[in-house]
Amino acid sequence: MSVDESGRVRAERDSATELREKKRVLAALVVHDLRSPLAAIHGYLELLRGELLDGAAPPPGQSLAYIDDATTLVGKALSLVATILDVDELEDGILRAAPSQVKLRDLVERARAGNRANFEIRELTIDIDLDPEMIVRIDRELFGRVVENLLDNAVRYAPRKGKVSIIAKRDERGVELAIGNNGPPVPPDERAKIFGRYHQVEARRASARQNRGLGLYFCKLAVDAHDGSIHVEQRGELGAVFVVRIPG
Repeated sequence: MSVDESGRVRAERDSATELREKKRVLAALVVHDLRSPLAAIHGYLELLRGELLDGAAPPPGQSLAYIDDATTLVGKALSLVATILDVDELEDGILRAAPSQVKLRDLVERARAGNRANFEIRELTIDIDLDPEMIVRIDRELFGRVVENLLDNAVRYAPRKGKVSIIAKRDERGVELAIGNNGPPVPPDERAKIFGRYHQVEARRASARQNRGLGLYFCKLAVDAHDGSIHVEQRGELGAVFVVRIPG
């Protein structure tokens, strides 16, 4: 075998190894991100099934609440699948933001509805400081999933009976959206790494609680597609605040 052929074979082998590792990592992230909503959906279905088998059907309002919550969680699971698929296209520049005039409060309320059960179960309070009429020029679906991911993250890491905060304001530099909680701060040396695609898996090996899935990496890509920026900082009693800035 010639030197050129040997080099080509080695390059192909390395490429195949890299692809297998990428698939393994992606599979691990998919399992992590989908486990929570699927488990919750299963729980609601089991509640309905048990009550029906006992012959004591819950009041119609309660049944509808179960179904509404399960439907919301299905939507969240589908959103996670879309996020996973969109990451590759955002990386390759195939998927681009398609901005339109969007009321930011609508996206916040949609994300809040998707976390209603978590707020109740963990007895969290939420502070929202946002002009209900604020209009921003963004891609509704892409940026909506940014808001959902950041709120999911804030809820997941908030202490029981803790606080989640959502603040949006407009100034001469554009629009700032800050979503955080009064949980522990992100260590300074992790604040840039946390938005990396593979950092989450490395953290998961050290501690399952540190795993933030693929969501923050998607947020960075989606915010970049809006010519914006994202970072995490500490603000007063709020230990971890994710700050998004976009033009406009």
